[in-house]
Amino acid sequence: MHSKFFLSLMPIVLGIALMTIGVFAFLSIERFENQLQEKEKALSAALAQVLGEPLWNYQYETLVQLVSVAMTDPDIVQVLILDEGGNEVLVKGNVADNERVDRRSQRIFYHNAHIEQSAGLLQISFGRQRLRDELLGRVFQELILIVFMSAGFLVCVLLISRYVIHKPLSELLLAMKQSQAKGVLQPVQWRSDDEIGYIIHQYNLMQESLSVKERQLELSRSRYRTLYHSTPALMLSVNMQGKILEVSDYFCKELGFAPDQLLGTSLWRYLDDHGSKSVHQVLEQALLKEEVIRELQACFHLPRGRIDILITAVPQYDELSEYQGHLLVLSDITQLNQAYQLIEHQANVDHLTGLANRNRFQQDIDRYFIEQPHPRLSLLFIDLDGFKLVNDTWGHLVGDQLLVVVAKRMLNVVPPDVLVARLGGDEFAILIDDSTLDLTLDELALKLEQLGESILQQMAMPFKISGHALCISASIGIACAPMHATSSVELLQYADIAMYQAKRQGKNAFAFYHETHGSEPPSEQG
Repeated sequence: MHSKFFLSLMPIVLGIALMTIGVFAFLSIERFENQLQEKEKALSAALAQVLGEPLWNYQYETLVQLVSVAMTDPDIVQVLILDEGGNEVLVKGNVADNERVDRRSQRIFYHNAHIEQSAGLLQISFGRQRLRDELLGRVFQELILIVFMSAGFLVCVLLISRYVIHKPLSELLLAMKQSQAKGVLQPVQWRSDDEIGYIIHQYNLMQESLSVKERQLELSRSRYRTLYHSTPALMLSVNMQGKILEVSDYFCKELGFAPDQLLGTSLWRYLDDHGSKSVHQVLEQALLKEEVIRELQACFHLPRGRIDILITAVPQYDELSEYQGHLLVLSDITQLNQAYQLIEHQANVDHLTGLANRNRFQQDIDRYFIEQPHPRLSLLFIDLDGFKLVNDTWGHLVGDQLLVVVAKRMLNVVPPDVLVARLGGDEFAILIDDSTLDLTLDELALKLEQLGESILQQMAMPFKISGHALCISASIGIACAPMHATSSVELLQYADIAMYQAKRQGKNAFAFYHETHGSEPPSEQG
């Protein structure tokens, strides 16, 4: 019965398929012909319009450029331009003898504010090869589609006819409805050795398998929820747009959020950049490309303030392996950063005066010579006169307090963007970036003299330390790069030599480095 039904149905389906192919082919030809005619008309009119002025003025290179642009169209095989007298001005492209083309002619007019004059004739040859190729491709695609549709239709009809038996089908449908309504397995009570019996048996096995998988899936979900909310880690889930979909209980508890405050909001409102590259851009790119992110630094806004965090993000997928978003695990590194900043501060700041220490000073002066071949710098090397006597007379505690006041007085006369450092003991240094001053050499020397005088005046004023009136002075050596030195070592050495020259002059003075200065310091110091 099924074979007879299939054999009787096949000629009908094939006849309908052939009729459909013919109709589709006819409609495709009509549509392609209309499209080509419209395109030819539009291209001819547009090209003739832009060729008017260059043809009238005989701008040959412009004509060549315009025609070359037009020839990029795959349907144009030749462009011919004639002047008003019918003489050939430009021809581009070739037409084969056996090639079928459509030739379209279009008058070229020159327009300006006063006249409209015929300038010549444009003739474009349009090839039909692409039309034939596209038409054959379309017909072939439609033929394949109709063949598959016809085959699918025949198969479906055959399957339906094979299994349309009222009682077992009714039993199967009833069991399916009950399973859907009750949400539990409803096996079909039907047994037979034919195809229908096999299908029902497989349906029962599928129901049992689905029930087992559902239980396993629910158990897996339960475990996931437990891990997600109980693991002591700051976790949240976002979709591709950065919208927060889920947040762990531990996250809310530790950071002081209520779940309702976060769910449905944008992740970007809680993040700040922590570095030169935008955190938003990095995360957005990862969400778009389903990429993994490890140890991305950022700042996170909290109700009580902000914290420094490291972000690790991994893609999340559902049971069908479809991308759902990213799981973000945040690590609070605020205390770690604070400890690092403290260590960095201790490594670069003099603990007594609060000025930069020798390490920081050396890093800065080296950096200038590394980043620039010939940096413009001025260095004032300062040594206190009489400081050793203060230490010997009043003790190191008074001496330390004196150094603190000396540092403050220096800062009072030095511009805020200039580096002031304590190199050790009673030695200080002032490093000035001259490239920011835009001064001539004479103006720079005058400015350094004024700064030296200001420092000497500050040091010459009595110091009141722990009830003692202390009097000291300073000797200042000044060296400049690249005038005197070409390296950080030379600059520091020459400023030191100039400082000793100031001491030779009787102390409480400043001196510029000169190559005639001796390199050996005097025996008397402090």
